[in-house]
Amino acid sequence: MIGATRKKAHPCDCAGPLTRPGRSDVLKQPATICIVDDDRDVRLSLKSYLRAAGMDVRTFGSAESFLKSPDRAETDCLVTDLHMPGLDGLGLQQELNRIGRNFPVVVMTAFPTMAAEAESAQLGAAAFLEKPIDPDALLEKVEAVLPRRRARRRVGPRDGILR
Repeated sequence: MIGATRKKAHPCDCAGPLTRPGRSDVLKQPATICIVDDDRDVRLSLKSYLRAAGMDVRTFGSAESFLKSPDRAETDCLVTDLHMPGLDGLGLQQELNRIGRNFPVVVMTAFPTMAAEAESAQLGAAAFLEKPIDPDALLEKVEAVLPRRRARRRVGPRDGILR
């Protein structure tokens, strides 16, 4: 049943939908934004700001931890730093493209170059922002890509995960 919900047995029972939400319910759910940055302060600051804007935010200290996380399947938009130890932002974009990424990516960096911006765009980045991040500019970019992403969200034919 599309949009079926379970009746609450008790006022404290807030389990929500019994089944996967239908399209109209998906559009009402908060967007899931994943932030990948090796700087803890940046992660916490962006998390706080985007949560205040009504989004569900999950943070990761490395590209590798994001790629291993089951949260990847629920991502509506990824915000990633460009320069990180291990797999950097461009490497993360390449890996996401290799495995069939299905969400927009916003790249941020304290050391912008035209070459990095061009490569990021070529890899499919929806936006390229310079640090220090203006939170309003980030929110504007994220909100701009969400309507398209959330309207296309569906159950995948092969794996049954939300896309």
